[in-house]
Amino acid sequence: MIVVVTGPPCGGKSTYVRTHVRLNDIVIDMDTIAMTLEWGSESHAYTPLTRDIARAARNAAVGECLKRMQGERRRTAYIIHTDPPPEIRRTYRAFGARFVDCDPGKDVCLERMQNRPDENRILVRQLLDDYYAKRI
Repeated sequence: MIVVVTGPPCGGKSTYVRTHVRLNDIVIDMDTIAMTLEWGSESHAYTPLTRDIARAARNAAVGECLKRMQGERRRTAYIIHTDPPPEIRRTYRAFGARFVDCDPGKDVCLERMQNRPDENRILVRQLLDDYYAKRI
């Protein structure tokens, strides 16, 4: 089974996955990939170059996951994808994915953002503003 977990930055996507993932499940998470690639990076504070490389690795992992996990019944693949555009949502649906939206509201996300490193807050704030501007 493929589960796409969506929602704003600081919305609880990773927490949702941590509470549902089982042994041998697959988790594709941009932040985890980036922090793995950039030695010493902590809690989402990675460089733009690392973000670009991680995005390419994530896209490759998602593509393979969609091909190989279709119809899988014994394990689950969790794809954390903040705000997939309509064409990507259609692709996910074509592969039988189900969606879980984690959106506690902007005020809660802003409060959670305070736990992020200082250098990361400006980016997260911009991403939050962009995310919620699309929903007005």
